[in-house]
Amino acid sequence: MFKLTTSFILILLAVTFVWAQGVPPAPTNLTATDTLMGANLEWNSSAGAFAYRVYKAVDGSPFMQIAQVGRNHFTDPMVFSGFVYRYFVTAFNHVGESLPSNEVVFTLGGSPPTRPHGIIAGTVVNDSTGNPVPGVRIRFFKTNGFMYFREARTDSLGNYSARLDTGAYFVFASKWTYIPEWFDNSLTRQGAELVAVTEGNTSYANFGLTQVPPPPPPLLVTVSGNVTDSATGAPISGAFVVIMRTNRQVNIMNNYEGTILGNRDETFFLPGFGTLLGVMRVARTDSNGNYDFKVPNNQTYIMLAYKHGYLPEFYNNKTNPFDADRLLITSDISGINFDLVINPNVQNSLAGQVKDADDNGVISKVVLFKKTPRGLFPVRCAITDSVGNYFFNYLYSGYYYAKAVPFANYAPAWYDIDSCGIIRWANADSFFVEGNLTGIDICVNPIIPGGFASIAGTVRETGSTAVQGVTVYAVSPQTNSIINYDITENDGTFEIQNLAPGSYKIVVDKEGYSSSSEPVYSVSEENNYTVNNAEFSITNITLGAGGDNNIVPSSYSLKQNYPNPFNPSTEIQFGLPLASSVNISVYNILGQQVAILFTGELNAGNHSVIWNGTDAIGKSVSSGIYFYKITANSLNGANQFINVRKMMLIK
Repeated sequence: MFKLTTSFILILLAVTFVWAQGVPPAPTNLTATDTLMGANLEWNSSAGAFAYRVYKAVDGSPFMQIAQVGRNHFTDPMVFSGFVYRYFVTAFNHVGESLPSNEVVFTLGGSPPTRPHGIIAGTVVNDSTGNPVPGVRIRFFKTNGFMYFREARTDSLGNYSARLDTGAYFVFASKWTYIPEWFDNSLTRQGAELVAVTEGNTSYANFGLTQVPPPPPPLLVTVSGNVTDSATGAPISGAFVVIMRTNRQVNIMNNYEGTILGNRDETFFLPGFGTLLGVMRVARTDSNGNYDFKVPNNQTYIMLAYKHGYLPEFYNNKTNPFDADRLLITSDISGINFDLVINPNVQNSLAGQVKDADDNGVISKVVLFKKTPRGLFPVRCAITDSVGNYFFNYLYSGYYYAKAVPFANYAPAWYDIDSCGIIRWANADSFFVEGNLTGIDICVNPIIPGGFASIAGTVRETGSTAVQGVTVYAVSPQTNSIINYDITENDGTFEIQNLAPGSYKIVVDKEGYSSSSEPVYSVSEENNYTVNNAEFSITNITLGAGGDNNIVPSSYSLKQNYPNPFNPSTEIQFGLPLASSVNISVYNILGQQVAILFTGELNAGNHSVIWNGTDAIGKSVSSGIYFYKITANSLNGANQFINVRKMMLIK
């Protein structure tokens, strides 16, 4: 057991208080009046709400979010004669978004028409026990594939009710730890039964959900390892070691629950780092730097080690959860070790906020990338506070890029000095860090999912290697707005869900890669609203390559590696005046060969190789000093060149 400090207890109490508030109630008494400025909307405030979202539909179009405001009124100037407008608002906080308010209909200069309504109601129970299931998310979809704006949630007795436009609906029920289901007893939308809504009447759709049984104790397996100081090898006591669900699993959880934080039982606030989602277990290392905990087997996890005074590290020597190695744990596993790097002895820092176009803060993960002449390298990850503020300290001076990945409701975006929602790294702005840099605010745009269609596929590097951590966006070709997105897992797969029927431009983005195409895919009744075979090939490119690579040098040379110090990879450049047989190898400080980077014949010219910090069998090596050596023998036998340089790996 570890001792909790007073400050740590206060932090936990504060965070628990925020979460305990839950999702705020839906705003009430929404009204719309005609003013000289447009449609003036007002509503009653909701307890626990941080802000409100305003949704709008024109004639028969789907609802779309048009504003996010911190007050209980909003004026929409974009209204014109001859159109029928519909509005609703929701309240939200950092737990999630409320159910919709009442709907209002508005026409400019005239009386709004009435729309016929009916009700769908029902009860959700546990299939095995018959007990009511509270907090189930109920969604309604039209037959044309669009999601109706109004949702419902079951109360403590498992009951729900929703007032809907007349018509026919597919009804979908979901809750984390239960198998989601379409009405009536169908696991797929194709087998679902429609529920008719007629004017003034109530239709019933009851559900019996099957709970996913928790694994019994015999299926809990042990994960163990140690945490050491990368420079000294000494054990680090009191370090946090966290095992978590993957990004995709957390997104599925959020989709089931309809909240920003997903299942709050799997949320942990890590002091000095931020709020982590999908947390299965947390341990602290003992005096020997060792830890262990038990987790359900046959699941895929990511892991993080952190202690104040050191840089956080995801397994295996990764800087962020999107690139972290995945661990499929089937049985007891040991040797899951971390070697933490002490905070660099530099005083540069960076601060900013993730926010939307209306200056509302957005809770997000922020990944920081170091810019080098040869490419971008992710170096840090942080989690914002509840209003989107982030901070990095102990940074080396230089140029950086930053990318925000919001917890929910917004699309990832890169920092740009004067644009919002930049989704391609090549269009982002860099910034120079020296001293205490502030005001690096990242603007993100909301996503607007609205249906049950999906587009899935795989992203591979040229040569068929799957690429992890690629952000894949579904973009409307008409409005150029982002509808939804996914981030590829270690097998390169993605699945963008909750799309309305229509056509989507697919944009793929990962730092240091380029894509030659942005194809358009359509989802409709013809393909059952599903695309499963979207395949993308991206190319790993070199940035800042000099224009003299084809110039034959006058003499042999071996340049200092760059970057240096480095993490996780570095480039070694060398020049050959003659066609030569070349060997480039890496050695540790004991003179033992660690890896062979290249061996073979090369033409005269400038060349380079990359070392990614792994040994001959692909295992990551520890931090420290290494040497790289070139041996070059000209093919004509007249010349030999041998040189050695030193480099430093810092993790």
